[in-house]
Amino acid sequence: MTNPSAIFDSLFIVSQTSSQCAGISISELNFLSYFSCLLSLYKGIAVSDWGYSFLKSEQGVPVSAELSESCSMLVEAGELENDGVRYCMTPAGESRLKFLRTLSCMNARVECLQAACDCLLMDSIVEILSLLSQDSVIKESSFHQLKYLNSKENESLSVLYEQFKVVRNAIGYRHNLFVPAVSWLLYLRQKKSEI
Repeated sequence: MTNPSAIFDSLFIVSQTSSQCAGISISELNFLSYFSCLLSLYKGIAVSDWGYSFLKSEQGVPVSAELSESCSMLVEAGELENDGVRYCMTPAGESRLKFLRTLSCMNARVECLQAACDCLLMDSIVEILSLLSQDSVIKESSFHQLKYLNSKENESLSVLYEQFKVVRNAIGYRHNLFVPAVSWLLYLRQKKSEI
């Protein structure tokens, strides 16, 4: 059975990015979803409670089998289109997304997903992907250990929890996650320039 959270996230991210990009690749979708998962930390939600998991691929990027499966199912259902590289929304997909947004269980996800997508207004998706690849969880996780990036057992998550605690202490609690998202990207940009 396809994961409902992964279906919602796939539709939401494709819908939000369609106005800024001509579709989105599965790699970009995985990164934005992973970024959204990490932003849930700011709200005090454990990343292991995101609803689906991410592994580090051989290329060193987060991938989710549940997101790939949901995209395939949505293409089969005619709710997403895929040209072999990029996913685009269809009217049927917009209709399903509109229905899913009425479900209260999806409300907490929207804030995180929206903030991650809104960062595309500040930076290109390529720059955001480059910055997120500097994340301590991705950098410190070994592909060979096949560790889930957002698993409770992943020791490198403690560094990430500390980083978000610093961001939260610096800017205070915000209902809108855009400011914390941009602040964390600025932190990663600074960290990247020090390398």
